Amino acid sequence: MVGRRITAARRTGGGGVGPGAFGGGALVAAGLLVGVAIAADGAAARSINGLGGLVWLAALGLLARSVRREPRRLVGAGTVIGAALALTFLVPPSELLPAVLGFLAAGAVTAALVRRRGVTWALLVPAAWLPIHLGVAVGRAAWRAVVDGAPAVRTDPPPTAALVPLAMVVAAGAAGLDVARWRARQATAAAPVREATA
Repeated sequence: MVGRRITAARRTGGGGVGPGAFGGGALVAAGLLVGVAIAADGAAARSINGLGGLVWLAALGLLARSVRREPRRLVGAGTVIGAALALTFLVPPSELLPAVLGFLAAGAVTAALVRRRGVTWALLVPAAWLPIHLGVAVGRAAWRAVVDGAPAVRTDPPPTAALVPLAMVVAAGAAGLDVARWRARQATAAAPVREATA
């Protein structure tokens, strides 16, 4: 019974220490660093923000590497990219509550669609969000410069903006974990039925 539970958890959640686990830890660290950079100012904030961005991208690489052999990797990759794009356009990056709700929903949908390694796939949503968000921001700035002839005016973020980067990661990971646990319970409950009918 215990062995079946462990097997079910591995199939749905993707446990174990490897690139995925290190990538998840790195993503949490990156969220903390970027949050500190938002709360700070001056040269120190820029340095911390740069470091956080590099760690974030490293986390993306580790997480992506850990699922490269998954059977539903194309479905997962498409879902991750689509969710990250949608969140980039629909969720303001400085608003805490919309970010939490948006990444909760995206993490849950992604984990449900891929069936295995749900937590890792869910964490790939915020991991992929940063480079997509930066690319869109650069494109928007370039468009404004061409059309309007002047850059957009930046405003100070709300006090809760420093919490948003980590909240994105935690919300997506929690949603993926919840789906993985639900799948593990379903697999455990189904095992005696399969044995009885075999």
